[in-house]
Amino acid sequence: MREQWVDTDALTLSALTSEHDIGAMEAPIIALHGWLDNAASLVPVLEHLPATTHWIALDLPGHGHSQHRPTGAPYYFTEWVADLISLITRYDFQRVHLVGHSMGGFISQILAAVIPERIAKVTLIEAFGLLTYDENETLEKLRGAMTARQALAAKEPPVYQDIERLVKVRAELNQLRPEQIKAVVLRNLMPAEGGFAWRIDPRVRLGSPFRYTAGQARDILAGLTMPVKLIRGTKGFKDLDTALTHWRELVPQLEEYMLEGGHHVHLEQPIAVAEQIAI
Repeated sequence: MREQWVDTDALTLSALTSEHDIGAMEAPIIALHGWLDNAASLVPVLEHLPATTHWIALDLPGHGHSQHRPTGAPYYFTEWVADLISLITRYDFQRVHLVGHSMGGFISQILAAVIPERIAKVTLIEAFGLLTYDENETLEKLRGAMTARQALAAKEPPVYQDIERLVKVRAELNQLRPEQIKAVVLRNLMPAEGGFAWRIDPRVRLGSPFRYTAGQARDILAGLTMPVKLIRGTKGFKDLDTALTHWRELVPQLEEYMLEGGHHVHLEQPIAVAEQIAI
């Protein structure tokens, strides 16, 4: 594994990769982590793939070692999709295999629908469908997002001294063992006066003022014409049942695979997940 830097039209992003130079990769796996995670979340899986596999585990903007968006630039799903389109076209990647966990899976579905000619297949880990609002929730969610944005602007970022405590708390939150999530926590921390602070852009924590309606989601998901595999944990997100009921018929090549585990099943069973990705 090595760390490499990639440029998009707007930002420089950090990535943990296979030993191949990014510029020489062919038909790569591009792996996208979940909300408040980073590239280290998917490395345990990717390292179990055949040695000849070309893979790129990105730190999405605002996460890990990647740049933050400039002041005033939002962290909307469409902006992450634009970053990835820029990366894929800049390096002229073809036959890309997208692997996305949770938020990274939602981004992967939009990206694959927008540029299907570049995407060979999609593997989703604990993600299917899109996050939606009912039309009659629009004003309520917009008010809440604006209030949260104002509150964040007045908040000082916290500083921590006990890293092991942070790891323990995060492990308990995600029902994992500390050693399974430690690399992710460490990659999201940086030295600060008096201890350590989060590298994560605090704006990433803000709820979006906009989401797709159910009808818009159907239109996007109908664009997933390539093979799509959904890997679920037996104790993962139950909302996936509802999403599958609503949208399964829109994705004709959808395959489901269940593994014992929770929402971070890829950290609990990296070898089994790698086997499914490699098929």
